[in-house]
Amino acid sequence: MDIIFGVLVIPTMIFLFPVSRWIQWHPDYVLYYVIWLYGVWFLCRKAIGPLFTRGWPEMALATGSLFLVGVVTFLMTLTPVSFTSPEDQFAALKMHQRAMWILLLAVVSAGIPVGALSSRNRELKSRKDEEEELQNTADAISSRREEALSGQDRGDIQLKTGYSTVHVPVTAIRYIEGRNNYACFHLDHRNDVVSQITLKSVMEMLPEGKFARIHRSYIVPLWRIEKRSATSVKLMGVEETLPVGRAYKETLNNG
Repeated sequence: MDIIFGVLVIPTMIFLFPVSRWIQWHPDYVLYYVIWLYGVWFLCRKAIGPLFTRGWPEMALATGSLFLVGVVTFLMTLTPVSFTSPEDQFAALKMHQRAMWILLLAVVSAGIPVGALSSRNRELKSRKDEEEELQNTADAISSRREEALSGQDRGDIQLKTGYSTVHVPVTAIRYIEGRNNYACFHLDHRNDVVSQITLKSVMEMLPEGKFARIHRSYIVPLWRIEKRSATSVKLMGVEETLPVGRAYKETLNNG
């Protein structure tokens, strides 16, 4: 779109006006104004247009930017121009200024909608890519979980939270974080569950060989491990990278 507008549309619009007389009056000024038009196009296309697709603060910023564009253009119309025939200087100046404003409005009117639509398309594409990535990750986790857990391993564990008991599905556990004498269960598609229990006791409740303690503060499902190194573990569907304690490296390798 930038190439089409820059190579075809803007030059065509410019040559609809008396460019030959402009060049006779002030050729370097014509060059500056053409460069200004291209600058306005890219400003509307890349900055002002996308701002109009966001909230009120961004829209106010876009409006202020348009005002500054108008001010700069107005100042450019006041630049002294040497005319070939002094007798028609006033009429030529009016035609000169009118052409500048028409070209500016044409560029702004095209640049803002194109910029806004392009920004919206990029956002939708980015959102679609994120959704596809999340779905692929969920499918991969589900597949690996099915392979790792048998029927007897797919039950719930019961945790006391305050005065109530919560049933936590083993298959929903992302990872378990130890916090002093408490354990925080980070789960898929539900709120975290915090229970007053040690990680040692938690390991005794979990299916044998399906979870590993990688740190004094972390227990992870083995089927979720995507990448691991000597010092850290990356889990599928988890943004954080979890540390691996020195004392637990052998346990993790055996797992």
